[in-house]
Amino acid sequence: MAKELILEIGTEEIPAGFLDEATQNLASLCRRALEENFLSYDGLETFGTPRRLTLRVMGLADKQQDRTEEAYGPPIKIAFDEKGNPTKPALGFAKAQGVDINKLTTVKRDRGEFLALKRKIKGQKTDKILKEILPDLILSLPFRKSMKWGDGEITFVRPLRWILSLFGGKTISFELEGLKSSSKSYGHRFMNPKPFKVSNWEDYEKGLKEGYVLLDQKKRNETIKKAITELADKIGGLIPEDPELLETVTNLVEIPVVLKGDFEEEFLALPNEVLISVMKYHQKYFPVFSKSKKGHLLPHFIFVCGTPVKDTQVVCKGNERVIRARFSDARFFYDEDKSSQLSSKLEDLKGMVFLSEIGTYYQKTQRLIEIAGYLGKTLGFKDSVKDIKRAAELSKADLATQMVFEFPELQGIMGKYYAELSGEAPEVAKAIEEHYMPISRDGDLPETEIGSIVSIADKIDTISSCFISGLIPTGTSDPYALRRQAIGIINIVFERNFHLSLKELFQASLKSIINQTDNKYSDSLEETLNAIMGFMTERFRNLMITEGFAQDVVDAVVSAEFDDILDAKRKIEALTEFRKAADFEALGIAFKRVVNIVKGHTAKKVSEKHLIESVEKDLYKSFKEVRDKVQAKILEKNYLDSLLLMKNLKEPVDKFFDNVMVMDKDPKIKENRLSILSEIKNLFFKIADFSKLSV
Repeated sequence: MAKELILEIGTEEIPAGFLDEATQNLASLCRRALEENFLSYDGLETFGTPRRLTLRVMGLADKQQDRTEEAYGPPIKIAFDEKGNPTKPALGFAKAQGVDINKLTTVKRDRGEFLALKRKIKGQKTDKILKEILPDLILSLPFRKSMKWGDGEITFVRPLRWILSLFGGKTISFELEGLKSSSKSYGHRFMNPKPFKVSNWEDYEKGLKEGYVLLDQKKRNETIKKAITELADKIGGLIPEDPELLETVTNLVEIPVVLKGDFEEEFLALPNEVLISVMKYHQKYFPVFSKSKKGHLLPHFIFVCGTPVKDTQVVCKGNERVIRARFSDARFFYDEDKSSQLSSKLEDLKGMVFLSEIGTYYQKTQRLIEIAGYLGKTLGFKDSVKDIKRAAELSKADLATQMVFEFPELQGIMGKYYAELSGEAPEVAKAIEEHYMPISRDGDLPETEIGSIVSIADKIDTISSCFISGLIPTGTSDPYALRRQAIGIINIVFERNFHLSLKELFQASLKSIINQTDNKYSDSLEETLNAIMGFMTERFRNLMITEGFAQDVVDAVVSAEFDDILDAKRKIEALTEFRKAADFEALGIAFKRVVNIVKGHTAKKVSEKHLIESVEKDLYKSFKEVRDKVQAKILEKNYLDSLLLMKNLKEPVDKFFDNVMVMDKDPKIKENRLSILSEIKNLFFKIADFSKLSV
């Protein structure tokens, strides 16, 4: 008979950012536990509020199914001797299983006949199993941060306060350090804190509803979204889609009460980003924008209160006082920062540490000027180099302002405003804001060329600084977001069609760091450079595979050469298209044969007087004709046509292998033939390592 399981873990307030992950983990751990214990069920769902994590399993069998388990021993051929007597392996297996040798049977498997023991296992009652697995389920829930409380030894995200545990309406009794499970739950901490008894899901939902708790986070989310939209509409405003803020607010309350607050219009003189930052990041309020004026903020905010109150005006006034104080502070910082030129903050960067082993933000700024200027010249922006260097010079200056000290999320943004107020060129001001972009893996990229160049320079320097000082990402840790920075470089290059040498850039960056640190890291330059290039290659490889390119195609290109990111992508695109040809498989086999036979061989100059057979003369003639045309196409970055031209080598390569012995007895002839093939291989490698392709 199938029954229902309800588990509620009551806690102190769980941080909003932990809640969704916790409910997902609760579901996955429960599924695994039920499967491992051979318990069938119809469905499973989890819910969460700041004070509870809830699990519901529908149609859970009231006992395990009876089952047969097999244990396998040694093969029959070694389990018995010639007379049919059991050998030591057979006797040892029987002893390990705790049975007499006569209880063992013979079973056929893929690799032959084996000695085996079949056991019939009677299914246990589910309530007995749940008594064991539910405490483990609770204690095994992972959190980014956990804590202990009181004199106890167990850890959880927040102190446990109650445990509701029901199966088929009956309590599954267990205890966690003095906290006993029961059939009781609790409503809202302030509105209805008294316990209520639960016998089934209907009781549970009813009790929570009467206790001012909306359990389902999806319903809370929808309720809040609808309410803030309607309230904004009433005051002639709108609230842009903001899933992140909506999710956070949803996870902060057990029952949402949506209210509106106002602030003085004079605060609208502050930059929009400042007002939004205070409302969104610091107060978890929703900014309200004008319907008629795009991007224009209204002097209102909408917030979500977690407690129903009789006099909402009291709550609104309290929140208005808070926001007014925060805005007043921001205005003070803004006015103070505006009283001096942005460039005057550069001196303050000398006292701000970037990385303890590398130096200050002032030193980082000096490196950025150098790298960004080099990039500008390399990429052909000679007329803009002055502005590029100026943007790099001022890029970190706002870190020394009061506004950014108080609101770090505004770095770059305030730099733009202060640069404009200081009379800097608009291109410079915009680049200061953009050089942090993208701020997430899929975030917006810089819109301007100068911003793109300074952004690449900043990310190059950060990666170089971290790697040279040993702060390299691991499988579980990347505190300086170097993976995101690497992907940012790659995406900017794609967006801007920048052709640049990664190796030269990182080498120049590392040398700049070494010069500033009195040659402290000079001995590890080559090792660090190789590590960085490996890191960048792997990020590029993963990104290309994620975009849908075949793994072997990506590997073939990056194995041959990886330096110019844009070139590498275009080669992957060309090879992907080239691979669609009907005769690709035959071509691939021929090309792989060439690559494989010359592995480890260092090509020497081909001697035409040692070309004996007509097929090798034809091959070398065809190669020279194709080589010149291919190299011309490669200079044009036309990789698909380069590959199509290489097809002309297939027939002469096949005839060569069919009619001559490469490893000739005459060492000069052998060396000459290997050199021809090496030159052909080197031509292939200008596009890809064909030996990596699956054909």
